[in-house]
Amino acid sequence: MQAFLAGVVLLVCLSAPLIGGVQLPRLRRKRPTSEYSGGAPFAVGCGSWVMWLLMIPVFQLGFTGTRNTWICVALLVLCVLVARPMVRMVAPARLKGNRLLVAARAVGLCCVVTGVMALLATGIGTQLMAGLAVVYATSAAVLGLMRAVDHGYFPLVVLWSALQKALLAVVTGYWIDDTGGTLVPDPDHATPGALLLAVLWWSTVGLSAGCAVTAAVRLVPWLRTGPPARPAPPGVESWPPAVGDVWTAELTHDDNNYKERPVLVLEHTPGFVRVLGVTSVDKSDRRHGYLKLRASEWAGVLKKDGWLNLEIAHIPYCDFLWRHGECPDRVWNLVCTKADVRERRAKAGPAPGFTFHHRLRSAMNGHVGRDARKVRADAGSRVRQRWTRERV
Repeated sequence: MQAFLAGVVLLVCLSAPLIGGVQLPRLRRKRPTSEYSGGAPFAVGCGSWVMWLLMIPVFQLGFTGTRNTWICVALLVLCVLVARPMVRMVAPARLKGNRLLVAARAVGLCCVVTGVMALLATGIGTQLMAGLAVVYATSAAVLGLMRAVDHGYFPLVVLWSALQKALLAVVTGYWIDDTGGTLVPDPDHATPGALLLAVLWWSTVGLSAGCAVTAAVRLVPWLRTGPPARPAPPGVESWPPAVGDVWTAELTHDDNNYKERPVLVLEHTPGFVRVLGVTSVDKSDRRHGYLKLRASEWAGVLKKDGWLNLEIAHIPYCDFLWRHGECPDRVWNLVCTKADVRERRAKAGPAPGFTFHHRLRSAMNGHVGRDARKVRADAGSRVRQRWTRERV
C-alpha cells in the first residue's frame, strides 16, 4: 500500500508540469492569461497508450531480416507522428509554428521512450498497465522538461521548482527503501511493480535535474548582464519590443522606487533596452529636456497629453509589461533628427535597476525598492487600488 501511494505521488509530480509550468508575471491582472492546458495529462496518456502499442511489435520482431526491419522502421515513424502533437501541445504559442523544432523534439522523445522500454522490455514492457505507465512516466518527464525550458523565464523560480521536486524524490526514495523496495532493480528478476516504481522515481529525478541545469545555465548570464531578450517574459503578446513602439514598463528611479510608465523604444542591447519615458506631469518649464506630446496625435496610444523625457533610460527586458502602439511618424522624426536626445549623465551613477541585488531580485520574479504607485498608509492616506490607477 505504501509503495502504491508513493507511485501516485510521483505520478502527480510528473503530471503537474504538463498542466501548468508557466511562471506568472508580476502583474497578473494586466497581462494576457498564461498558457495552461488542463487536458494535457489525458492527451499524453492517450498518446502513451498508442506509442506503447506501436513499440511492442518492435521489441517482439526486432531488426532481424529485411521485412522485419522495414516494419519496425514504419512503426517507429508512426511513434514520431504520435509524439508530435504531444510535443506541440506543451510548446508555447511562439514555437508551435516551428515545424522543424517540433519534429526534432518528437524524435528525441521517441528515442528516450524507446531506450527506457528497451532496458525494461524483459520485465515490464509486455504488460499492459505497467508498460503504459512506463511510457507515460518517461513522456511526462521529457515533456515537462521541455515546458520548463520554454516557459521557465525567471531562473530562481525554475530552481525553486527543481528543489521541490528533488525534495519529493528524496522523501519518496526513503519511503520506497523503507518498505523493502529498491530504486535500482534488476529488470530480469524484479517484479513489474518494483520496476514501475523505480521508473517513476528516476523520471522525477531526471525532471528535477533538468530543471536545475536549465536554471543554472540561465542564472549565470542573468546575474552578469541582466535578463535576456529570449525567451519572452511570461504574459506578453508581441515580443521583442520593436524600435519605435510604445510600451508600458516598470521604470526604476535612482531611489529604487519603480512605477509603470509608457516608454518609447529606441534601441535593443543584449541585456537591456534603451527607451525614453513618458510622463503626464506638466514639464512646460523644462522644455529643453522634454518634448510635448498631444493625445490627438497619439490616438489609441496615449489617452491624454504628456511629455517625452529626452534623457535615455535603460530598462531590463523582464520589466516590459504590454504594448500600446506605434510612435507617430512626425514625433519619431523629431526624436531622430531634431530633438536633444541625450544619454544619462555620468555623474548620476549606474543606471537604476541594474546592480547585482536588482538582478538577483528580478531572477526571483520580484523587484527591489518600493512601488511608487502606492501612497503611504499613514496620516489618513490609503493604498490606491490597482483598478483605479490613472494612466497616461
